[in-house]
Amino acid sequence: MKEFKIAKPIISDLENHSLMSTVNEEKFYNCKFTENSKENIVINDITIDSCIFDKIDFNNITLENVEFLDSMLLNCDISNKIFDNKLIKRIIFKNCKMTGISFINASLKDIEFDNCIIKYANFSNAKINNILFKDCDLTDAFFMETEVKSIKLENTDLNNTEFIKTKLINIDFSESDIYGTIFDNYSVKGIIINEFQCKALIGMLGVKIKDE
Repeated sequence: MKEFKIAKPIISDLENHSLMSTVNEEKFYNCKFTENSKENIVINDITIDSCIFDKIDFNNITLENVEFLDSMLLNCDISNKIFDNKLIKRIIFKNCKMTGISFINASLKDIEFDNCIIKYANFSNAKINNILFKDCDLTDAFFMETEVKSIKLENTDLNNTEFIKTKLINIDFSESDIYGTIFDNYSVKGIIINEFQCKALIGMLGVKIKDE
C-alpha cells in the first residue's frame, strides 16, 4: 500500500497583523493573527496564503469567495463557514470548532484535521486528496459522491456519518468509531475494518447473526 504523506504548509517570516487593518489593506499573505476583532468583518474575493490564525473566532467574520493556501488555523471557531467550490490546500486545522462547515464541490488537498469538532460537515461532491482526520468528531457529517483519493482516519468518531455513492475501497476505518456510520452498498465495498467492527457493520447492512 502506498505510504501516506501530507505536504506541510509553506510558512515563514510571519508578521503580526490585526484583522481589521488587514481587511482594509486587502492583504492576506505572510500574516499572523492572534487577536479577535470587536467589529464585524467581511473578507471576500481573496486567497488567504501563508497565514496563521490562532484563537480566532470567525463568528463575526463573513467569508465570501475565499480560498486557503499554506496556512494554519489553531484553536479557532470556524463553524458554519462555507467553502463550496473553493480550493483548500496545505492547511492544518488544529483544535478547531468546525460544526456545520461546508465543503460542497470543493477541492481539498494535503489537509490535516487534528482534534477538531467537524460535526454536521458537508463534503458532498468534494475532491479529497491526502486528508488526515486525527482525534476528530465527524459525527453526522455527510459525504455524497465525494471523490476520495487518499484519506487517513485516526481515532475519529464517525457516528451517524453518511457515505453515499462515495468510493472507499482500501480506506482503513479500523482505528475509528464506525458505530452508527451509514454506508450505502456502493460506498461500503472494499473498506478496511477490524474484527470488532464486523458485527456492527453487519447490523448496519441488515444482516442478522444466529446465536449458537
